[in-house]
Amino acid sequence: MARPTSPAAALAKELGSGADADPARCDAWTLAGILPALVARPADAAELAATVAAAGACGAALVPLGRGAHRGLGHPPARYDLALVTERLARVRDYTPADMTVTVEAGTTVAEIDALLACEGQWLPIEPPLPEATTVGGLLAADLAGPLAASQGRARDFVIGVEVATAAGVLARAGGRVVKNVAGYDLMKLVIGSLGTLAVVTEVTFKVRPRPETRRALVFRAHDVAAALGVAAAVAAAETGALAVVAGADADGARVLVRLGGVAADVAAAAARLVAIAGGAGAELEHDDAETHPRIAALLARTRDFPARAGGDVVVRFAVLPSRLPALASALARAVTDIAGWRVDALRGTLYAALQAEHPAEALAACAGVAGRHEAHLVVERWPLVLAPSIAVWHPIPTAFPLMQRMKRALDPTGVFAGGRFVGGL
Repeated sequence: MARPTSPAAALAKELGSGADADPARCDAWTLAGILPALVARPADAAELAATVAAAGACGAALVPLGRGAHRGLGHPPARYDLALVTERLARVRDYTPADMTVTVEAGTTVAEIDALLACEGQWLPIEPPLPEATTVGGLLAADLAGPLAASQGRARDFVIGVEVATAAGVLARAGGRVVKNVAGYDLMKLVIGSLGTLAVVTEVTFKVRPRPETRRALVFRAHDVAAALGVAAAVAAAETGALAVVAGADADGARVLVRLGGVAADVAAAAARLVAIAGGAGAELEHDDAETHPRIAALLARTRDFPARAGGDVVVRFAVLPSRLPALASALARAVTDIAGWRVDALRGTLYAALQAEHPAEALAACAGVAGRHEAHLVVERWPLVLAPSIAVWHPIPTAFPLMQRMKRALDPTGVFAGGRFVGGL
């Protein structure tokens, strides 16, 4: 392994015991086959901001990370001197159930927040893949979403305040800890989904909601992928108040999962209607039970975690108008023959596909062609290291890319944060 670059060596001297250069521990934070020269785990926001300031002063480049569950997202970093790990920033700063707000540090996991809120009959209806390993900072940086996104909203719909460390090593706040405070709205929107390229999130305040009285899931078995998509489309169009409608296919067959939540009587009425709709579309009811039932809970977890746990060398995500999903799926099946698994969110207009690609570059080119013909957006969420020099993660490049470049230059003029990781190599 190459010796640390001059900026990394200078940063190691500056941080002293606050940085770890042990190769074994650095290896745990590899990104696209690239090892950081140093790992820092600050104990609080002030120490994190000081670390960012030191990196900037030394001309070093850093990548903010939580627990690394989703660190494969994005392009390989152009430079990677320091892995800045936020896992020690995991405190609950404030929770006021009566105000329906909770403030946590960036290293707190989504699962920890859910457990805290459940004690008060509340929830944060965001279900990213691997919630036990997904930190709040990672949730915002990658703008992760799950099956509830279409009916409940994404992270940006629940964030009412953030604290971030800027490229200058200054802690800045936007928004607040009360729902009515919307100051700093633009900064919050900029940080969410920026993949750590503009600032490091250190603290987040969410508004939360009452947990539904009843949560129930119905599972329908279909003959094949096309039939499952047809059932999902029929259910989605029926406006039954479903929280999520997800069609999936793998070696165990094709199924449609429909989730309901709310007052028990309303959920029961919606379930009866769904059985009739799905039956009319040619599907057979396989399971109908509470989400806490072990069999249902396991299926929900597999559905939620599919992007992260799916087999295959390549995982791609298409986003398109929900009405175009069946045509997109059909075109993809014709263009790429080695699909190991599918997950289709009929409400959100999202299709995930896991590919067992012998020739991954050709498979991705075919996926990009399908996306272009169907006016879909394509994100490559997993790819083999052999493609690292040439991978294009986002298709197409957004029309707002010049504005994104200007924002990067304005907020990170010296390129301290995650250089090369984001859209178009930002």
